[in-house]
Amino acid sequence: MTSFVSGGLSTAARTVLARLRHGAMTVEELARALRLTNNAVRNQLRKLQEANFVTAFGKRPGASKPSTLYAITLQGQIQFSTLYLPILTQFLSIAEGKCSGPQLGTLMLETGKSLARGYQRPSGPVKRRAQAAAGLLRSFGGVAEVDTRNGTLVIRSRACPIAALTSENRAACSVLKGFLEQHMTAAVTVCCDVSDEPQCCFEVRA
Repeated sequence: MTSFVSGGLSTAARTVLARLRHGAMTVEELARALRLTNNAVRNQLRKLQEANFVTAFGKRPGASKPSTLYAITLQGQIQFSTLYLPILTQFLSIAEGKCSGPQLGTLMLETGKSLARGYQRPSGPVKRRAQAAAGLLRSFGGVAEVDTRNGTLVIRSRACPIAALTSENRAACSVLKGFLEQHMTAAVTVCCDVSDEPQCCFEVRA
C-alpha cells in the first residue's frame, strides 16, 4: 500500500532517507557523510525500515567483515514527490467533465472502499467502530472526533485530510465516505463543509 507520511518523519530520519536517494550505503558510509555516530544512523535506519522506506540491500566487502548496504524503497522515494497531488486534482477535474455525476460518485466510492480493505476492520458496537475510524482519520492528517447529533453518530473533523482535493472537487468526499463505510461496516451519509476551509462531517448508521 502506498503511504504518504513524510510529515511524520524526524529531521534526522528524513536526512538519512534523502542521502540514500543517491545510492545504497552502509551504516559507516552514512555516518561519515552525515557526520553522525554509527548508532544514531542505525536508530534512524531501524525506524525507516519499520516504515518500509528503507531495505537491506546486499553486502559490501569490508576490512574485517562485510557491511550491510541499505537502499531506499519505492515507498521511500514517494515521500519526496510533490507531483501526486497536482496530478490527482487534475484527474478529478477532467473526470468530472467526462463522467456523469452518478458515474463519478460510484468511482470515488469504490476507490475509498478499495483503500479501506488495506486496514483491519474494527469490531464491536457502531460507536466503538466510529471511534476507531476517527482515529484512523486523525492518522491521515484530520482532526476527527465522534459526537451525537439528534440521536445520530457523527464523525467530524475540523481539518479534512484530503482538503486540497475536496476544496476543488466535492466528489472527492465520496472517497472518504466509501472508506468509512467499508472500514466500519456501516452506512455513512456525507454532511461535509467544502467551503474555503473544508471540514469533514459523516453521519454514521449501523
